[in-house]
Amino acid sequence: MSTQREIQFYAKISQAIQTLFDEDSENQIDREILEEDGALNDFFHVLATRVPQMVFAKLTNQNLDPLEFNQTMTKLIFTKAIEQAEKKTK
Repeated sequence: MSTQREIQFYAKISQAIQTLFDEDSENQIDREILEEDGALNDFFHVLATRVPQMVFAKLTNQNLDPLEFNQTMTKLIFTKAIEQAEKKTK
């Protein structure tokens, strides 16, 4: 990660996700459920696509369909990569 802000975001988001596996959390997901056929794929699909899409919609008031959201995030990733490459060359 390149910036202190990104590290802080990572730490906070990781801590929130960790509560999904804490037995005393009201949002706990039982690990046995994740062992059911196809459940782990479903979990990672939701975590990697649907949750970021929901957060994006909440922060921007833009309700993009999954393909539009993916395209928007791909542009963001490339923009970030270009910015980082330019910083390295300076």
